Parts: sequence; structure tokens; C-alpha cells
Amino acid sequence: MRSVYGPVRSWRFGRSLGIDPIGVEPKICSFNCLYCQLGNKGVLTSKRSEFVSSEIVKEELELALAKFPVIDIITFSGTGEPTLASNFGELVDTVRSVATVRIGVLTNSSLLFDSEVRRDVMKTDVIVAKLDAATESSFRAVNRPHEDIEFADVIHGIEMTRKEFGGSFQLEIMFVEENMHEASRIAEICKRVSPDILYLNTPLRPCAKKPLGKREMKILGKYFEGLAAKMVYNEDRQL
Repeated sequence: MRSVYGPVRSWRFGRSLGIDPIGVEPKICSFNCLYCQLGNKGVLTSKRSEFVSSEIVKEELELALAKFPVIDIITFSGTGEPTLASNFGELVDTVRSVATVRIGVLTNSSLLFDSEVRRDVMKTDVIVAKLDAATESSFRAVNRPHEDIEFADVIHGIEMTRKEFGGSFQLEIMFVEENMHEASRIAEICKRVSPDILYLNTPLRPCAKKPLGKREMKILGKYFEGLAAKMVYNEDRQL
């Protein structure tokens, strides 16, 4: 399968060209989230490996940019957790050598406690980190992580990345029925981290979980007042 895809109309970034550094179907990820649009099948791991070479990414990206020269951002996201790619930093360097637009990554935050992973993601311009829980029990129920990953490490990784990163650090929460009750506690963590932007999301794309309605999301949004929050129902989703 191809590593470069799109462009798509992203409600976060505008016109986004995607790079999948995993490139394996159905997925290789450190989480098996209840709401994953890729389903339950795949490999659950916390071990980093190289999946796609920088040469392939460069070749595909050059072709894509020749065909679609006007984009707003190049985003690492795809069939699993992008930071599981052990050559992630090299891939960012490769993109930087070809394109002049911003580079972003959508991460589930599972490996940000690792200084080498943080070193890699620091090469991007925008980091969107996932935070779907406020407790270990909710974390395991909603994100269903690999057994080696602990919630305390996820929080530590988010806090360290926020502290060290010079670009735009953003958080995203995916609300489903199973984590609604933790909204106030998740908000407390968000206020402590103080992201540049906070995305309040619910799974509108086809998956195993039903999205929360506009009214429910509006109620949950009140917990996040004072933060630079954007709600999915209020944004342009011409995907």
C-alpha cells in the first residue's frame, strides 16, 4: 500500500497531505481503541520498528506534490501509531528536504515518555497528542493499550513533550459513552498541560462506537472553558 495519501480536507489543519509511516493493514498500533475506524484486527505492540523506508516516502511525496502543489500541511497519520516507526525522525527529515509546508503528527501519546521518541517528534511543527482518559481504569477501557503501557507514563510523556517542544502542541480528546463521566478530570489535566489548541472530538467516521450528539458535546465542552478549544461539530468537515 502507498505511504503518501490525500490530500484530504482536515477539520484541524485545512488541506492536508498524509504520510503513513506504518503502511501495514489492518494496523500496527500500541492501542486498540474502542472507536478505532480500522477495527479490532491488527498487531498490538509497544516495540518500535522500521516499516517504510525514507526512499519510498521521498519518491511518493515528490509525485504527490507535483500533482497537488497547494497544501497547508503534511501530516503523519495512518494505519497505526506513527511513533512506532523507529525511523520517524529520518522520515521527518526526508519530508523537510522535499516540502516547505508545515509538518504535523497525530500521536496517541503512548510512547512520548521515551526521550528518543520525543527527540523524533520535536522535528515536526505541530504535535496533536491524544488524551482520552483521566484514570488508569478508564484508559484501559477506552484505549485498550498494550500491556506494557501505563497511564502514568502517557501523562508524563504529554507533560514532557509540552515542556520541551517549541512548535504548536495540541491535545485531542475523543469522547464516547465510556469516558463521558471523566470529562471534568480530563479537563483538569488539560488545564495543567495548557495546550496551544484543544480538539474536542467524537467518532463521526464509521466505527464500532456511536458518536455523542451535539447537545452532549456542548455540555462536555463547558468543562474546558478557558482553553483554546475547538469542537468537531463546529468545524468544517469537508473530507
